[in-house]
Amino acid sequence: MYYTSLEYFEKKYDACGREYAFRASTVEEHRAWREAAAGRLREISGIDRCVKADPQARCVRTEKEEGRKKEYWLMQTEPGVWMPFFRLYREGGEEKKRPVLLYPHGHGGGKETTVDTAFAKEMADAGWYVLCPDERGSGERREFPEQSEDEAMRRGSSHRELLQLAIGFGQSVIGLAVWDLMCLMDLAQTWPDADGERIACAGMSGGGQQTLWLAAIDERVKAAITSGYFYGMKDSLVSLPQNCACNFVPHLWETVDMGDMGAMIAPRALFIESGEKDPLEGARGLENVYPQVMTAKRAFALYKKADDLVHSIHDGGHEWRGNGMKEFLERVLGE
Repeated sequence: MYYTSLEYFEKKYDACGREYAFRASTVEEHRAWREAAAGRLREISGIDRCVKADPQARCVRTEKEEGRKKEYWLMQTEPGVWMPFFRLYREGGEEKKRPVLLYPHGHGGGKETTVDTAFAKEMADAGWYVLCPDERGSGERREFPEQSEDEAMRRGSSHRELLQLAIGFGQSVIGLAVWDLMCLMDLAQTWPDADGERIACAGMSGGGQQTLWLAAIDERVKAAITSGYFYGMKDSLVSLPQNCACNFVPHLWETVDMGDMGAMIAPRALFIESGEKDPLEGARGLENVYPQVMTAKRAFALYKKADDLVHSIHDGGHEWRGNGMKEFLERVLGE
């Protein structure tokens, strides 16, 4: 016999309500709500507690392949905190400013799992800067013991360790990740050949999580693509507490649901990709997704931007298919 607390917390979730649930009925109300909700998310995630640092950004090495440059960079995002990232782009076309695509990786991966994908290469070939960073606790930023060469000791990420370190300072893993992406945008906007007004972010799973949070909080992101990360939090996180520690933020259940975060992105562009068989959607599957999409759609409708929210559903599981994503970015951020 087991006497667990899960059912208690599920009922507590139902009773608590969301302080920043989307209820606006005018553009003016939406703008005021969005600003307040973004401020609260920065507060509870600990983004406001991050410390600015001189990025000291530098390109360490460059590889060339099929007419593309793949540059390995290092930059400082907080004092003594370094983030490696790849910058991928096709040579030539210097007469035009390049739009920028931030492409954060998913759970258990690293920057190599995004920079070498067909999507990254496709966008680089289309004239974009594609930036693929290591999230804190992943790739070359893993903490001990995940740095071990012993596979028995090593897990995919150090998010549990990071949360245990950060929470005592009022911070969270996703807050640290979003801060780092904001710093990466700061850097990209200093490059004279980058178009700082055309910035997009795209990601799968944990990369979709980073994308959703970043675009909700920072309006410099003009287009967002989240794959495998848009559903009701109760079914997918409260009822599935074994999910990665990066998902959990103090007071989050009392603040917003994912549909509210999608609504915060309006009137900028949002592309949501869902799999019919994605287990992370929870026991109800797509029935846990549709209400969140509808919440976001109501915000886009206020601006008469219904076409700038796309919901693409494929017949697979927790996976990136990418159908229509390049065309979406070209449509909403084309010259």
